[in-house]
Amino acid sequence: MRHAVVFGALVAVGLLSAPRAEACGGFFCSQTPIDQAGERIVFGVSGNSVEAHIQIQYQGAAEKFAWVVPVQTKPTSLSLGSAQLFTYLDQVTQPRFQLQWEPSCQPLFPGPIFSPPMEDGAPGSAGGDGGVVVVAREDVGPYDAATLTADDAVALREWLTTNGYDIPEAAGEALAPYVGNGYYFVALKLQQDKDVGDLRPIVLKFEGTRPCVPIRLTAIAARPDMPIISYVLADKRAIPLNYRHVLINPTRVDWIGGGRNYPAVATAAVDEAGGRAFLTEYAGSATAFAQNFAQSFGRNYDTAALSAIAHPVDFTQQMLYQGFLGDTAVQGLLRKYIPMPASLVSRVPESQFYNFMWSYRSDIDADPGRPAFDAQGFAQELETQVVQPLQGAISLLNAHPYLTRLYTTMSAQEMTVDPDFDFNSDAPDVSNVFTAKARFQTCQEDLSKREVRIELPDGRFFITKFNQPINQGPSAERVEQYSDVGAPTVIQDNSPVILGVIQGLGGGLAAQGCGCGATDAGSVALLTLVFGAWSLRRRR
Repeated sequence: MRHAVVFGALVAVGLLSAPRAEACGGFFCSQTPIDQAGERIVFGVSGNSVEAHIQIQYQGAAEKFAWVVPVQTKPTSLSLGSAQLFTYLDQVTQPRFQLQWEPSCQPLFPGPIFSPPMEDGAPGSAGGDGGVVVVAREDVGPYDAATLTADDAVALREWLTTNGYDIPEAAGEALAPYVGNGYYFVALKLQQDKDVGDLRPIVLKFEGTRPCVPIRLTAIAARPDMPIISYVLADKRAIPLNYRHVLINPTRVDWIGGGRNYPAVATAAVDEAGGRAFLTEYAGSATAFAQNFAQSFGRNYDTAALSAIAHPVDFTQQMLYQGFLGDTAVQGLLRKYIPMPASLVSRVPESQFYNFMWSYRSDIDADPGRPAFDAQGFAQELETQVVQPLQGAISLLNAHPYLTRLYTTMSAQEMTVDPDFDFNSDAPDVSNVFTAKARFQTCQEDLSKREVRIELPDGRFFITKFNQPINQGPSAERVEQYSDVGAPTVIQDNSPVILGVIQGLGGGLAAQGCGCGATDAGSVALLTLVFGAWSLRRRR
């Protein structure tokens, strides 16, 4: 029997023996609802083992942060992950539209970490009138993590509340289905001296064979049309099993604008598919990604050498030489171990101080309140919070030959069924780069008045104003239903309607074009301003 691996709201995790999981966790705040901008999860599935990297996004007070994860089998390890993994995967797999301009008018465009497994008998005690047993309790990076079992939902909530987890009363009802059924509960809160800037991705390892993203609890905090991205690393392509699969209509995309309306078109396509569907934005080999990630982030960091450097400026210069990047983890450690001198606080931006610390050496040396520099402590935290998570991400990518990126957007009212993913070796690869030919039909001096002819690889072409993408016709080219074998069943094919729309606007079919099918979802791609690693924070 298959086991489903489940995450959700902010991201919660469960392992279910049933083929499809119900909502399996919660990210709670008893005072102010969490404004959840999106979810990003990286799954690695090998045999009966699952490794899940979860990026935690949270806005609010540190003392209000609480995250509870029901898990049917006890996690074999809980450790910190690397934000660089999410940044990298976002950048290399995000969809891209690329136009190949043919000569016309005047040439306006150029050429085209590891933590030990949790142990039984870790410090802790039963609570909640005997209904809660603490299986393990440990510090994981900035988190106070507890693994619990419970046979009473009220007792579980009381234990969590008594132990500093900000849990609303409604959480008891949400947790009730898992209490008394053999579930473990992993609870995370920030340690007392940590703040929201210290949040790190979390890595959970456990038994399972099939990932699932529960989103029913996410509805409490979800923004309208909240983006959800799941990266699945395995030996074959991942497909949505109980959700539909949708391919967007490429003629609706703003090609001239580099695909800037892609999120809106993708959202509309999902809605046309019934509100519960995924696009495949990339499916193919992960080998090159693994190699490039290792080359970029797999440097020979030497924290032992750092620990022997007595002066903070020399320490940071050696960090820079070794290649440590200024991500949030590194920046947080810099602030912790090398506070700005009071004499500079009012006249030097914090970013300038840490970026150019060598130029403020005299101020640091003259600071009467400067504590003794703890090089060993700084180096140790760099090792556990930066180096080891990066090594773990490299190992994850190296261990799986195939990567699938699945994308959807959902609003709260649509979050009623947990999406379940399976694998299909018959499903084709999907490129995240889609190209088309373009040329000007007219050559007015005013660009906004020029017409552009865009021809897709399948032979369909359409005419559009330079800054006015087509706004007619469906956003979904095809709606499908996948199973774990064979080709998908076509639920709705809108290509005849789309052809009629572009013909009515002066387009049609080129010589051998069939106009009869979109390429897979990854063929409709986005080339837009890169909003860094935080594409999921797009506000719709």
